[in-house]
Amino acid sequence: MVVTRVLEPAARLQTGIQLHSFASQMQPPSRKWFLGFLGVALGYIILSGIGRQITRNATRVQQLENSEWVASGKSWLDRQSCRWFGLCGTVHMLNKGGWTWKSAKDPRPPQIPKYAPFWQSGEEDPASWSEEEKRRRVIPDYVFDHAPYVHLFSGEQFRPSDIAEHLVHTSPFINFTAIKEMEHDRNLTNLGELNAIEDGSNSRYVYLQSNDNVEEHPHWLTSRHNIPSVPEPDFGEGHLYPWPETDIEKPITEPQDQTPAPGSDETDVDMSGVDLLPIGPVPSKNGRCGGNSGFTCKNSKFGECCSIAGWCGGSDLYCDTLCDPLHGVCNDPLNPPFVPHADLRKRSAVRTRKAPPLLGKSNAPAILVVVPKDDGVVDAFWFFFYSFNLGQKVLNIRFGNHVGDWEHVMIRFKHGKPEAMFFSEHNFGNSYTWHAVEKYLPNPDGSGTMLGTLGNSTIEKLAKRPVAYSAVGSHANYPTAGLHPYILPWGLLHDQTDRGPLWDPALNVKSFTYDWKNRTARASLLNPLAPTSWFDYAGHWGDKYYPLSDPRQYRFAGQYHYVNGPTGPKFKRLGRDKVCESSGECRVHDWIGNHRPKRALPPIEGDEEGGLPGGNSTDAMP
Repeated sequence: MVVTRVLEPAARLQTGIQLHSFASQMQPPSRKWFLGFLGVALGYIILSGIGRQITRNATRVQQLENSEWVASGKSWLDRQSCRWFGLCGTVHMLNKGGWTWKSAKDPRPPQIPKYAPFWQSGEEDPASWSEEEKRRRVIPDYVFDHAPYVHLFSGEQFRPSDIAEHLVHTSPFINFTAIKEMEHDRNLTNLGELNAIEDGSNSRYVYLQSNDNVEEHPHWLTSRHNIPSVPEPDFGEGHLYPWPETDIEKPITEPQDQTPAPGSDETDVDMSGVDLLPIGPVPSKNGRCGGNSGFTCKNSKFGECCSIAGWCGGSDLYCDTLCDPLHGVCNDPLNPPFVPHADLRKRSAVRTRKAPPLLGKSNAPAILVVVPKDDGVVDAFWFFFYSFNLGQKVLNIRFGNHVGDWEHVMIRFKHGKPEAMFFSEHNFGNSYTWHAVEKYLPNPDGSGTMLGTLGNSTIEKLAKRPVAYSAVGSHANYPTAGLHPYILPWGLLHDQTDRGPLWDPALNVKSFTYDWKNRTARASLLNPLAPTSWFDYAGHWGDKYYPLSDPRQYRFAGQYHYVNGPTGPKFKRLGRDKVCESSGECRVHDWIGNHRPKRALPPIEGDEEGGLPGGNSTDAMP
């Protein structure tokens, strides 16, 4: 006899709940988890592909060096994870607190040498130069007539640096071993002697290593004292500036900390007042802003955006690419507003009142190298040095930091007339025809503002000096303000520029001429006592990429947190035939950004290593 047990309704209900709960636990992961995993996997595949591209032609020596680098890891698990999955220093990446440390303080710290005299330490006697030798050292006037302006990014942490100051805060190393011969005696006059150091392989393995932990941002690394100067504010009646004489179109961006540059390039830098900010600008009372007006557009009734020409407004004319971020609010290029573009306004012609003030001088000298070539061609290279390059973030992970950063623009002249301009953008740079690049004319109303050709077509014939934009962190140079994606899709990797502090490199420059056929640099007649040995130094201007054992170092998909410092100006293909730096096809663009191509102006009679993939500069033979 079979007895069938019938469950009571309550028992059946309880059993059903238990079965449902068990079934829920056995369900596959949610869609959110799957998409998250897919995103991480896709990012890893992209970076791994780039890493393989970068290292696919690695030499036997490089492969051996990589094996030694991996072996330097302190943890067996870290070393194996690096070998098997390409995840190196994962704990370092997650533990940012371990990147900084305070060493024991020496009650009598070593005295830093005075570096200003380095620029007057040339060993040649100008009085002995023949007339022919002097002609080789002449910088043509047209080079300075068309000298570039540079807009630093408004939020930049690492400003222009003086290579002399950089030198006294670094020490020469062969890979990771200090060079005792020049540990305490290094300057711009004897730096080239490092090329002859034994085992240095003509400085190939020589590095100028920082004496400080760069993650602690010492003052020489950030170079706050080298922020370009700004005009003194003036709230007097003379500041109700009228529009300049001529019918010029009115051009079309939160203020950042900025102080006037203390001292001069001839004295030691006084850091005592660097942290004292100047009196902040007040909301505009008459629609003017920027320059030496003392006014900001923020909280003003005229609109919160300030144009580079010094006027407040609220449309894209004032808030977009021609916006001054130091004296008003600007559009965020990552989240642009949906507003219509306004037409350019015009002002009536009135007389000017006074000359424009001095603007944009930095304590850090720019380096000008003029290279005469055949057929009337002269290339003027303007080199800008920064003591630190802040790498880019990919998937919120930063790669490509390095000590020392050389960037440049080059203007090509033919028979004294500018023809084209090269910018050291990322991915080997870009070249543009002269009439395409934006140029500035100091506003003749004395307001300390600029008139730009992008917003003022009527001053096209008057403005002679081009404008370059230095990207935040990387300092790559671009011809426009805004976002500049490169290499990775969807803008995952991009540079950003804006119209931050205006730097006029021509106000503090060390100039040289270069015989590219004989590879010989000469100090120009403008600074005849400047040394040239530093120019011949073939090593790196920063640290060798840190070993895996260093808590600041990690590597993900072939990309390092810290990479090698760069080589100097002599190795940027100064003798190039084409305007472009790369040796492949050279395309000279006839327009910039999203602006429509311009037609060339009619002639006027009587007259014009190491880093993230696709780095903005490549080393080459001089």
